[in-house]
This record gives sequence, C-alpha cells and structure tokens, in this order.
Amino acid sequence: MATSFLLSACGRDAETESICELSSRWNAASSDVAKVLVEVDSSSAAQIRDSMSEAVATLVAYSTIAPREIRAEVELLLNSYGSLANAFEQINWQGSTSNKDAAVSSAGVRLASNDVQSAQEKFAKYIADNCSFDLDNAIVQFPNSGTTLPDPIVQDESAPEIDAGFDNENSVARAFGFVVVERFGVAITDAQADCVGNALLNATSLKPETVDITYWQLLQEIFNSCKVQIDVAKALESK
Repeated sequence: MATSFLLSACGRDAETESICELSSRWNAASSDVAKVLVEVDSSSAAQIRDSMSEAVATLVAYSTIAPREIRAEVELLLNSYGSLANAFEQINWQGSTSNKDAAVSSAGVRLASNDVQSAQEKFAKYIADNCSFDLDNAIVQFPNSGTTLPDPIVQDESAPEIDAGFDNENSVARAFGFVVVERFGVAITDAQADCVGNALLNATSLKPETVDITYWQLLQEIFNSCKVQIDVAKALESK
C-alpha cells in the first residue's frame, strides 16, 4: 500500500502536488466554516472571523496553483466564500444578527446555489481522485438559505463595537482584488485592488447564473472601470 501511494505521488505533476499539499488545510478550513455556519447564532465574532478568513486564505492559495481543469471552480468558490466573509466583516462578524442582514443572506443564497454546489463537488472529486483524500465537508452551505432577502438590519447604537480583526490594509475585498488581477501577471495599487475586489464581491447580488455565464465579460468591465490595463480575452487566449 505504501509503495502504491509513493508511486502515485511520484506520478503527479507539480500543480497537482501543490493542490494535494493543501488538502488537509482546506479540509480543516471548510469543516470549521461548516460548523460555524450551523452554529452561527451562538458562534463568537472571533470564531466566525477566523474560520472565514482561513477558508478565504486557503482558496487564495489554491487560486494561484489551480490547474486548468478546476481553475474556474476554485475562482467561483473564492468569489463565493469571499463574498460571505466580506458580508460578515461589514457586520463585525456578529453571527447573532447575520440572519437579519441582507448582504449576508444574499451571500448565503449564493453559497447554496446549484452552481457553487457543483463547483464544490468537482473540487472535492479532483482532490479525491488525485490526492486520495476525501474531504469531510465536500459541500458547505449556509443552513436555511432562502431565495428572498430579510429586512435590513437595524444597528443597535448602544451596543459596544467589536474589533473585527481586519483593518483596511487587510480587508477581504482588497485581498480578493489582488488575487484576481495578479493571476494575469499585472501589478496594481491598493486603490485598484479595493475597486476590483469590491466590484466582484458586489456582483453576487446578481442572479448566480448571470454572474457565471458572463464572468469574463463582467471582469473586463470591472477592470475597465477600475482602470486596470488588462485585455481579458487576449490574456485567456495566451494561457
């Protein structure tokens, strides 16, 4: 059995080997997110922040090494988890109020959509087939995610502020913006990263199927509006 595993490992290419090395990390991260989402009402701000941040960070790492056959799935998962993390960040990671927040609910609906579920399944299958590793939580979704948004949350001004743990230099949106642009080999400023990241995360307010079908077109429009000099179509042709 050990010999078989070694032969299998030796037969992997560099991209697959890198994916496999992150399998345990993603397994732990996705399991933590699944647990937090089930217990979101009673989870502390720190628990939600740490679990979501680790999931996004792991997907960021995956996005830099993902082979062509799962690249689209990884980017979709990064977009979806990033949107949910960004929404939680905006309410200071307070799980007890998340069910009344429109942005969190919208991101939750997105995570539970068929396209994201399919991406999670394909990603998990790739890891199982190529790494001989079965994820404990191949499918993660926000429990009881409906198709309508709740009433807007009313902030309690008397409630003490909670340290969200992210400052502007380390925001989910900015990190996401850098990751999306840098895959095209282009350096950008913090302001451009903020612009791209926020625009992409906000795009989840569209119907999931619309976002997926027009993703590259959407990306080009965002690059143009954020003054990022990238021709998406030409870049994709050269890959």
